[in-house]
Amino acid sequence: MNKSIWKNIAGLSLALILAMPAQAQVQDKGTTYNNGKVLLQQQRYDLAMQELLPLTSAGSDNPYAAEATYFYALAALKANKTAEAYQMLLQLQNQHPRWENMPDADYLFANVLFEQGEFERALSKLQELNGSALAADAEGLKRYYLNNLNNKETFAQLQQRFSNDKIVAQVYADKLIGGWYKPQDRQTLERIVSRFNLDRNRYLNPSRLQQQSMNVAVLLPFQLNQDLQQTARKNQFVTDLYAGMKLAKDSLEQQGINLKLFAYDTNADTLSLKRTLALPEMKQMDLIIGPIYKTSARVAARFAKENNINIINPLSQDLEMAQGYNNVFLFESSVATQARQAARYAYQTFSPKTASILYEGTKEDTTFAGHYRREFIKLGGKVKTFKKINSTENTATATVFRSLQLEEVGHMAVFSDQMTAAVNATSLLQGMSSKLPLITYDKWLNINQISLQQLDNLEIYFINPKYVNRLSPNVTWFRKQYTRNYNLPPSVYAYAGFEMLYYFGTLLQKYGPQFHTSFVQTGIRPGVFYQGIGYTNPFKLSEISSDNQYVPITKLENLQLTVVNPLF
Repeated sequence: MNKSIWKNIAGLSLALILAMPAQAQVQDKGTTYNNGKVLLQQQRYDLAMQELLPLTSAGSDNPYAAEATYFYALAALKANKTAEAYQMLLQLQNQHPRWENMPDADYLFANVLFEQGEFERALSKLQELNGSALAADAEGLKRYYLNNLNNKETFAQLQQRFSNDKIVAQVYADKLIGGWYKPQDRQTLERIVSRFNLDRNRYLNPSRLQQQSMNVAVLLPFQLNQDLQQTARKNQFVTDLYAGMKLAKDSLEQQGINLKLFAYDTNADTLSLKRTLALPEMKQMDLIIGPIYKTSARVAARFAKENNINIINPLSQDLEMAQGYNNVFLFESSVATQARQAARYAYQTFSPKTASILYEGTKEDTTFAGHYRREFIKLGGKVKTFKKINSTENTATATVFRSLQLEEVGHMAVFSDQMTAAVNATSLLQGMSSKLPLITYDKWLNINQISLQQLDNLEIYFINPKYVNRLSPNVTWFRKQYTRNYNLPPSVYAYAGFEMLYYFGTLLQKYGPQFHTSFVQTGIRPGVFYQGIGYTNPFKLSEISSDNQYVPITKLENLQLTVVNPLF
């Protein structure tokens, strides 16, 4: 806050500092005004807003209207109520355009606009303070918010729009040499250095302009201190995941994107994880991948938040892993997202808009079914049957399926990966005169008691979050590379490891370590193998999510899986 108007608060007497809010006693406008400023000084922002609000109305009997409006906006900004601050500053401009302290209001207005992410408007507002007593303060405010802007494309646009602004140019140059620089930025950097007479040795030093490398910490349970024969098979998924990452690193290097992988052996033991996180180099990481266990993941999330590092959980489908953190992301689609996307597809595709839902009694299946049911009803559908089964009881399970009333049902959903449930469901569908659509897990494709031909003959749709088209050229190339390097065919974890590092490595190069600020503009896009990757809600594009928002749904056609909800 600038001293030119704030100094009025500092001189208040002790009696005023101890004054009670307006609700406690009847006060005149002067006392109310002073109390509002005192509450503001005491950082009791909501109370200050309540006290000042009656004085913000202009009138001949209210000499405090302009200043009360200003202080109300300041209190609202301090209380993180930027919308209210914005509206009050507009009122101040409209009702008191000749107020003697209007430069203070312009400064505050710019602050509010920065907080709202309106960088162009904020910078335009600060231009009005050039040559004023607040010019130096305006430069400091500008530098603070620009230093915290981590979207390269947005910054480049600002630099072009405000090409005469030295602060904008210098901060952009700092960010270029700090990690954003690519060869195509050379002319821009040279132009900035020449125009604003910046230190050429600092900004155009060849060694500094060499392709920047980004540091990525990989925290996985490699279990290197365990007996290899005992852990090799159980731990194969970790080995495959990391092997896929290393091939992605090689591919990115061929494109001029240099990543340094730092692998650390971590498991569910939080003490050993804390020792790893205490290593000096951890604070220099641009991205953390892992750990995978819930207890250790929460510890790592706190560390990442404190040090402003994005962290990716490579395998979890539990949104609780990211709850309370805006820098923690799941590479997988969560159970909730899978269920909701499947329910939306079913509602849009099948008629009538009615469903019978059966689900296994496990926690995951119950949760999945609950999300599916709620989304389907929310969209306008009706659920005729919602019943739990226990596939360990063969007779009881068969009875449940035989007793289903399906005459007016548009589709059936079965959320169980058990053979008993799958066999009973397919037998029921085979005995029906007309094909009834069924939606279920992709795990049914691996149940040996049901042939692919049987599944192909029926109208069965599979929720298939890890779907990879084995016939695509990219998959063929990867399979050859992986087999050549490791003498094994790639597993689903190898594909996931490659896809994950390739996706986030590309974002690191383009947008820097705070790449999550670019999720809205990057949207959902095809991966190297995956049908789609993205963290914006496909139905609310301005809404950022913590998990991958695209869920492929597949169906067998001539014994080949086909994606029925393609991204484009």
